[in-house]
Amino acid sequence: MGKLIEIEQDLTKIQQGVILHGCNTKGVMGFGQSLALRSTFPMIFPPYRSYCQIANKMGRNILGRVVEVQIEDKDLYVLNGLTQKDYGVDGKVYADINAIERVVNHAADFASFLKIPLYMTKIGCGFGGLKWEDVSKVVQAAADKHGIDIHICNKPKTEPLD
Repeated sequence: MGKLIEIEQDLTKIQQGVILHGCNTKGVMGFGQSLALRSTFPMIFPPYRSYCQIANKMGRNILGRVVEVQIEDKDLYVLNGLTQKDYGVDGKVYADINAIERVVNHAADFASFLKIPLYMTKIGCGFGGLKWEDVSKVVQAAADKHGIDIHICNKPKTEPLD
């Protein structure tokens, strides 16, 4: 049985493990956590964008798929989980709970196989528009199924300036 462990941690500061984040299927990383990860690890963008472009040309539904990228020669992997078809900042629900279930299970299996920690934010709950109370059940089920603890990273609070 796995646990969800909430921590204050910036995903871009992780040095070792698997980082899972949600992406759209349009090949755009222009907001939130995706943009932060793209800025820190620019090598995650080209394979993701190419995968989305080819799939879209072929008319394939790629929701729930994962584009895995190893960061240099480190024991660090960023998994671009395709959790929503579109994107926006208008408060609508864009993330698909079934796609989230698939990508979280994929990531949990991947991290369990490599015997390294799995980190993610409250996937689908920011710009994706879902509620963590619903998504956390899917994430907990994946942790249980794969016998792995999943670290849920909350953005660290910044210290006030004196």
